[in-house]
Amino acid sequence: MNNGSAASMTDSYYGQFAYRSDATGLDMTDAYSDNAYRADRIPTLPPGGHAKMDRAFQRLPWGHYQSPVVPSTMKAQLAYARLFKNENDTEDGFPWGESVFTISRGFFVRLQSALYMLYIMAALGLSISLFGELIVVMSMLSDNPTVGGFVNYLDGIKWLYVVLFSCLFGGKYGRYLLALINEKRLRSDPAGLYRREGLVRVKRKSDVFEAPFIEFDAYRMHTASGRGGRYYNLMLQHRYSNTQLWMKGLVTDAMNPKDINAYWSMIQQFMDVSGPLPDVPIFEPFRHRDPVTQAADRKSGRDSFFWRNMTNDQWHADNEGDYEQRMQDADFSKHHCQDCILDARIQGRGLPLPYQPRGLR
Repeated sequence: MNNGSAASMTDSYYGQFAYRSDATGLDMTDAYSDNAYRADRIPTLPPGGHAKMDRAFQRLPWGHYQSPVVPSTMKAQLAYARLFKNENDTEDGFPWGESVFTISRGFFVRLQSALYMLYIMAALGLSISLFGELIVVMSMLSDNPTVGGFVNYLDGIKWLYVVLFSCLFGGKYGRYLLALINEKRLRSDPAGLYRREGLVRVKRKSDVFEAPFIEFDAYRMHTASGRGGRYYNLMLQHRYSNTQLWMKGLVTDAMNPKDINAYWSMIQQFMDVSGPLPDVPIFEPFRHRDPVTQAADRKSGRDSFFWRNMTNDQWHADNEGDYEQRMQDADFSKHHCQDCILDARIQGRGLPLPYQPRGLR
């Protein structure tokens, strides 16, 4: 496994991460690595960067914002969250969970989504057909039916229900089988963000690259849409090498550039173990499995099924407009605390280089 820059691997560098307790009073070392990312304990970082990238694309600032919700993704997030109806279901959280934010979206992830849709369609089909059958049976009973006629009728519809029930149970329980397959796949292609370790892993041709989250800069990439506009995507660029991680999956080819800013905000909050997981649907089923988040939710009295009990119609009618306006009004150039800005801790970007007089940039 190929790690980040040699400069970033020194004991003095990593020693600035170590901590024993959190403001919550929890023993953080039991759940999180000493190297986990904390926005309130940023170490001094060596100089580095990519000047060509800075000229071509917008490098996004570090810092947290009021809302990590990306409205354009909410229907997909709500559908994913509803897959986990109780705490026992949370063992197979993939591609998103309380500790890993998986980036790769391959065949098995698409199949998991297809199985969920199959389950929904089968449940809807059963509801409609059973209602129809109830009407037919009541009509038959009113006409003094014979036993033979009733048996013939059941024989005629049996295959319809064999197919519907097969789709229902196959869609519902098929994802449990996929969870076992995905666990093996995750080991072979572990590209993603790891909250408890504070690491980013990137699968390359011959190895897996890993480096601390704070060694990556976020860029809002843009390409022509072919319709006179632009597509926007988020890309994490390792500051001290050419390794990149495209953050496609949850947000891909966004038309609104602020979607990318909100996505970056959500990712930072996911990685920051000094606070709870972002309050968005994809993490709701797993909040009780993250110690800091569990403590925060217990203190606030948060409803553990707030998002999962919300239908798409409720989201559209009661919340969508408010969240869209909130994102449009957000000033993504400002942060809730100046000392959380990572740029201020990078030599040559915020801190002067050792050979430069103070005050010069």
